[in-house]
Amino acid sequence: MKNKEISKFERYFLYILFFELFAGGGGRLITFGPLSIRQVLFAGIFIIFTVRFIVNADTRKEIIGYFRHPNTMIFWIALLMTAWIFMSSIVGIVHGHGVGPVITDFLRVIYVILIVPLVYYVGEKRFSVNDLVRCLFVAAGVVALMTVLISLIGKFMDDASFHQFYQWVNSLMPGNLFFRPSRGVFYKSGFLVMFAVIISLVKLAEKEINWSEIVVLVLGLMSIILSETRGLYLGILVGMVTYVAVKIVVYFWGDRQSLNLSKGMSIRRLVVLLVTVSLCGFFYTNATVARFSKPTPAEIRQENQLKKKDHSVAGDDISLNSRFVLLSAAMNIIKSESAVGVTVGNGYGTTIGNTNTGIEMSFVDILVEQGVVGLILWLVFALLPLYYFFRSFLLSRQLADIYIGLLGSTMSMILVTNINPFLNSPIGLGFLLPVTVIAYKTFINDKTRHNLGSSYDQLAHN
Repeated sequence: MKNKEISKFERYFLYILFFELFAGGGGRLITFGPLSIRQVLFAGIFIIFTVRFIVNADTRKEIIGYFRHPNTMIFWIALLMTAWIFMSSIVGIVHGHGVGPVITDFLRVIYVILIVPLVYYVGEKRFSVNDLVRCLFVAAGVVALMTVLISLIGKFMDDASFHQFYQWVNSLMPGNLFFRPSRGVFYKSGFLVMFAVIISLVKLAEKEINWSEIVVLVLGLMSIILSETRGLYLGILVGMVTYVAVKIVVYFWGDRQSLNLSKGMSIRRLVVLLVTVSLCGFFYTNATVARFSKPTPAEIRQENQLKKKDHSVAGDDISLNSRFVLLSAAMNIIKSESAVGVTVGNGYGTTIGNTNTGIEMSFVDILVEQGVVGLILWLVFALLPLYYFFRSFLLSRQLADIYIGLLGSTMSMILVTNINPFLNSPIGLGFLLPVTVIAYKTFINDKTRHNLGSSYDQLAHN
């Protein structure tokens, strides 16, 4: 495939697109009438790509070439997912669900069609893996700094002052902040901070980290700790387990020399892993104790006041209790369905418990609304980075550390999305899609080099 550079305008637009996806929370921090900034950028990238596709013959040739390539599972899965998204919308309307909730569910997941422009734009000499990671770290740094400041300011205020501060900061970012009784705050883009932490830890273990990344790592850990979000600790652990697993696979079945097994590096990796596991275990336990422990009278008064104003206040582990209620309601819906209903789902806009715009457990939500077919499609799509990185490894016998960090992040997403609605939303898809494209192109490039090497060997033999 040709790999000509893109224009500066396209590159800057991609930076803005990904920065908003990584740092913009629910996507409505900036609005243009009924349209959000996320929707405008989504439409914008398609318009820009469509113009390029129409006027540039090389672009048309490259895109068509990808679909003719023998390794096109990425496109067929994306195409099937898109078709099933439309099918689930139709099923939802047929079942009499409100048009508004159906459209809301539809818009949350239609981001999957970004795979078409991204397969062109994401790549070396265009928007590279380094560009994507740089954008992620800048966004994570901004989000972490913001949430740390909000959390620390709240902790040093009296009840009356904090109530005013709480109302003011939520007016700036409505629906994006979730306060704990301790006044720590979780922001919707905190999941992307977790990814930056995972990649930073991999870089730290491999002695490839710079000072700006260390700053993001420290701020990211502080943000996660203050947010008391237990799922993020589990996600970090999954990311590091992925890192260890890949290194073990490379050691036994790959290019062992690529691992740098010097004594100093081995000790460094072991220290990073032990410290990470210890800190995650310690703060996970303490966050659990804090959220289950009996609050003080002052905390009870403050919590009740905030709950009257905003249901996004978490206390006495209400979030955990609500998940059990929603899970039970989801299982009741599934049990009441026919075999066809279980297969195709109940359609978008389904009311589960007391919500009709998607519950916090992504795969359960997908099973209820899109059935077994939808669940399989989403799971296969989420595992595409693992599939393509593994096939790349089979050819090259190694995997670059930055790819291990991205793979660890996607594997952590598969876990954390069962706790919060992450995978089937622009926040999750905005990260998964470019990583999938990177994994796909890594495999294609390795396959091309492998075939060329085999051809040269054959010529030499002849």
